[in-house]
Amino acid sequence: MKPMTIIRKSVLLLLFSLIIPTSAGVYISIKEVTDPMNIYIINGLAMLAGCLLLLFIIQKSRFHLKEIGFRGSLGMWVIPILFIETIPFIAGLNKDLSLPSFTALCFFMVFVGIFEEGIFRGILFRYLKQINLSTAIWGSAVLFSLGHAANLLSGKSLTLTVAQIIFAFLFGLVAAEIVALTNSLQWVIIWHAVHNIVDQMTNGQAPMAMQMLLLLIQCVILLVLALELWRRLRMKKVFDR
Repeated sequence: MKPMTIIRKSVLLLLFSLIIPTSAGVYISIKEVTDPMNIYIINGLAMLAGCLLLLFIIQKSRFHLKEIGFRGSLGMWVIPILFIETIPFIAGLNKDLSLPSFTALCFFMVFVGIFEEGIFRGILFRYLKQINLSTAIWGSAVLFSLGHAANLLSGKSLTLTVAQIIFAFLFGLVAAEIVALTNSLQWVIIWHAVHNIVDQMTNGQAPMAMQMLLLLIQCVILLVLALELWRRLRMKKVFDR
């Protein structure tokens, strides 16, 4: 497949990843849904539909599910990831989150993890890998981070959105490296879902200064982990295969 064809397909997949949540957001706005549990359920159903559409796209592509991968074992990289996911709890818990809302939140975020990882570290990663593995890792991370620029449309501050884009890039970079090392999507799907659940469980109303500090600490850990995983990939000579 020609590089321009691969790039075009990658951009289309990026747009697909944005259309599903945007459609859910439009429906929620039109129907004026305000109950958090119902919002999570609507978004979860949208992501479930997105997963089914993604499965159809994968089946129509030249890739098979077994090539995208659900296998492999955990590595020591899980330790810094667990540490990253405990940091937001410093800001405190979201006391407005009831048990039914939390259940709906988990339903929503599980499908977010499957949908987004299936796109960015699944089929899109495989398309870009036809150019080379380095392009697949960096390209999937860049496209993943660009998708988070849409947060500006939801009214979030420019400073926090830029910080979240940087975090998303580093998250995507580490996730792509884990996929390259393990040939498996299962761990990054779990991580993605857990991260999003933690983000909603913790106090999003904490002072901006605290949010930025906690995000900075997470970014530093992700950067160090990304460098270490890149070193391991070079040592395993994965790039030469």
